[in-house]
Amino acid sequence: MLTLKNKLLKLASGSTFLEVSPNKIKNLLIPLPPLNEQIAIANILSDVDRYLYSLDALILKKESVKKALSFELLSQRKRLKGFNQAWQRVRLGDIGITISGLVGKTKQDFINGNAKYITFLNVLNNVIIDTSILENVKIYPNEKQNSFKKYDLFFNTSSETPKEVGMCAVLLDDIDQVFLNSFCFGFRIFDKAVDGLFLSYLINSEIGRKAFENLAQGSTRYNLSKSGFNNVCLFLPPLNEQIAIANILSGLDHEIISLKNKKRQFENIKKALNHDLMSAKIRVLKK
Repeated sequence: MLTLKNKLLKLASGSTFLEVSPNKIKNLLIPLPPLNEQIAIANILSDVDRYLYSLDALILKKESVKKALSFELLSQRKRLKGFNQAWQRVRLGDIGITISGLVGKTKQDFINGNAKYITFLNVLNNVIIDTSILENVKIYPNEKQNSFKKYDLFFNTSSETPKEVGMCAVLLDDIDQVFLNSFCFGFRIFDKAVDGLFLSYLINSEIGRKAFENLAQGSTRYNLSKSGFNNVCLFLPPLNEQIAIANILSGLDHEIISLKNKKRQFENIKKALNHDLMSAKIRVLKK
């Protein structure tokens, strides 16, 4: 298939848009297996496609279930069995402290660094920090920078839309000295009655988004002040219920991640199989 594409590109001409004339296409020679083998190859590839479609449908279903269940559990519309205590209103500034990210860094400090830092997108795109994609930064001897630890939370301070201001991610891995990009700030919980993972889910939910959207300041780019952040008030259940809810939602997240990994794996299989079958590297005969 790639060989045919390359042949067509060689035949193409044009300054703005590449075109292949009908006559050139008519005279193009391509290798074809016998009809029964063509059908066998098409059936194999269509089977893989059908499996990929089924994975897509399952991923969408799981994401829909998680979104609905997240809203039900975090809005108190649905209570888990065995939990009936009242939720308490808490102010973020009363349960933890904010910590600044990297300061005074230049482009050169991000080349061949000797330490790891959490990027802006790692905070924006995740509920839990993905430690497999940490990037490098140079930290000099005796340089004073804030480092972070397990259970710290991270927030982006600005975004192009109010709904994405103050998106949250929590660090659940025990890493020695990890730093944070300068466009985010950290939050260290000192209240033992608050679970970091639950708080991350709550803040990223519809409920949390509404609370932070009201704080977004700006016209073209929206910003979050630390004073505004500290004054955000949310309703939290007792610690054991927080942990139970967080476990349910993280369980669904793990299922979704597993399905997405499987999809990527089969997309790679399809790509390799497509190349090998179409180039006659692997021969398939219909019995």
